[in-house]
Amino acid sequence: MSFPFRFAGIVLALAVSAQGHGAGLRAAVDTLQAGGVTLKNIKVELMPAPDGGQDLALEAAQLQWPGLDLQLHDLQAHCPLEPDAAAWRCAGQARLRPTAGAAPVEAGFVAQLAQGSLDLQINRAPARLNLSRRRAEAAGDGVARWQLQLRQLPLNWLEQRLRAAWPALTRVDGQLALDLELPASATVPLQVDYSLRDLGFDSADGSRAAAHVNLAGKLDWRAGTPWRLRHRGQIGGGEVLLGSVHAAFADHGTRLEFGLAPEADAYRLGELVYDDPGVLAVNGAALIAPAASSPLRELRLERLTAELPAAQQRYLQGPLALAGWGELQTRGRIALHARSDANGLSEAGVQLAGVDLVENARGIGVQQLAGELAWRREGEAAPGELIWQSARLYSLPLGAARLRWQGRDGVLALQAPAQIPLLGGSLDLQRVDVHPAATAGERLRAGFALHDIELAALSQALGWPRFGGKLGGAVPQLRYADERLELAGGLLLNVFDGTLNVTGLALERPFGVLPALSAEIAFDNLDLKLVTGTFDIGDISGRLSGYVRGLRLSDWQPVAFDAQLQALDGGRISQRAVNTISSVGGGGIAAGLQASMLKLFDTFGYARLGLGCRLQNAVCHMRGLDADGARYTLVEGRGLPRIQIVGHQSEVDWAVLVERVKAAASGTKPVIH
Repeated sequence: MSFPFRFAGIVLALAVSAQGHGAGLRAAVDTLQAGGVTLKNIKVELMPAPDGGQDLALEAAQLQWPGLDLQLHDLQAHCPLEPDAAAWRCAGQARLRPTAGAAPVEAGFVAQLAQGSLDLQINRAPARLNLSRRRAEAAGDGVARWQLQLRQLPLNWLEQRLRAAWPALTRVDGQLALDLELPASATVPLQVDYSLRDLGFDSADGSRAAAHVNLAGKLDWRAGTPWRLRHRGQIGGGEVLLGSVHAAFADHGTRLEFGLAPEADAYRLGELVYDDPGVLAVNGAALIAPAASSPLRELRLERLTAELPAAQQRYLQGPLALAGWGELQTRGRIALHARSDANGLSEAGVQLAGVDLVENARGIGVQQLAGELAWRREGEAAPGELIWQSARLYSLPLGAARLRWQGRDGVLALQAPAQIPLLGGSLDLQRVDVHPAATAGERLRAGFALHDIELAALSQALGWPRFGGKLGGAVPQLRYADERLELAGGLLLNVFDGTLNVTGLALERPFGVLPALSAEIAFDNLDLKLVTGTFDIGDISGRLSGYVRGLRLSDWQPVAFDAQLQALDGGRISQRAVNTISSVGGGGIAAGLQASMLKLFDTFGYARLGLGCRLQNAVCHMRGLDADGARYTLVEGRGLPRIQIVGHQSEVDWAVLVERVKAAASGTKPVIH
């Protein structure tokens, strides 16, 4: 006989005896144990009631029910015991402690006892618990079972127990409802129907939180070694924050199914199905070791399908914002599949249909991207291709393109050279090798050439002063490793009827926050008339050479360089150019000429011109051709009228210097401090 009926037998025997003798009776039992339930240090007392009936008083030091992970202390109950047909009914008040030393909890209860059955209802507003056991004869298979029904249990009542499992928990609220039937044997799974309404919680560091989440579903628990858990249910509304991932669930219900079982020191998550209709669908499995430094040991992502922009808005805004792509605009469909093991990613593929990706702040985007790519760490994957209608790379407009790819032995490689229209010319991709599985080290290596790029269009696209001519050149090797893009060798450009050689060009975080560019630049024999005409600072003739060493830009703004510009073979210089150069050095005109006399002449001859600046900590350390104490020569005159431009400020704030040049270029009289 199971526990409640042994206990009921004691109560009924006491009741009958009390009726026969008209006096109170007591019974004490050290332990009652059956059906997995243990009751310790029990005291039962029946006393005559004023109305002639019997009052039942019960005390127990501890009740344990491991099957429900339930342990109660200091149980006390009192009720009038009344006969009800062939059963006994007892309705009254109970008092207990959920944990040892905790404050006592009081609740009302109604119990009905009969041979082979028990109905117990416990009410503590707003929660209600119904516990019943039907006779074996009433069950279809002749086996008696326990049934439990729980309604409107506030989760904050369980906060202490939840904190024991998750110490970082600082708040939990919502309501829990359960329906379960304990199985007749350990070989039969325990089935639980549950619902969580208006679930919310917070963690101490603020990285984990939820608000107004509704969950409902069915859990199948199979005890044994190992145990097995199967979940089928839906999420209906609310939002969750898990680290950088913020999910806002749809109100119409998102399907969630999975299986879970222990495996050595990890957990096997299988048959995972997450389906947010029309937004995001995931099918897969994984092996997870939560305590390991790299928790994800295996992954089998059968398919992930995302509809943009809905999936981005609902699930990806947090990670994108953290990576600096919070303003990314998207459209189209993306489908992924992937596998990983202890050695990392082993296989992956992507299908794209009508995808638009646009980030206006960076000038990066692609329209109508479509195609399919496949990659494998070992062996050969199916060939694929990518096509797009148009694209932008740092505001440079790229025309339509079709790129054919092949994945083999860990490398995704361009199968044939591709020509992409660019500003009246073309960008010719000669070689591109991508390493998708690389988490550090080299991720990309490429070689390309530029043909007949119109400098006027390039200048307009980049917001530069208007250049003339065409640009061409080759970059035999471009390398991307550890978030750093490097051009190996040099890039030789023919501009302003001279040459410009760029070496050591590198771009850190090219697609991240605060990109940083570094380079070494040398130029030779540039036509100064073409240069000054382009930058609108006045006319100067002659040939210009020089360098910009240690150039570094942060977020495309100069933060360091050492530059020297010089024209040593002489030429002619206009009044406006004289004013511009004078404003740069904070100097004036020497050699006896008054400023008013300059108006009588349009141009002046010069023998040498030289200007240098070393930018450091937002200050430009100025220099010229030579120095004489606190002064340095910027322009050395030749012929009559003879001019001599000297600088008096050896240190100039960079922002002030830029404003001076802008003012001079606009024709405004410079202010010399």
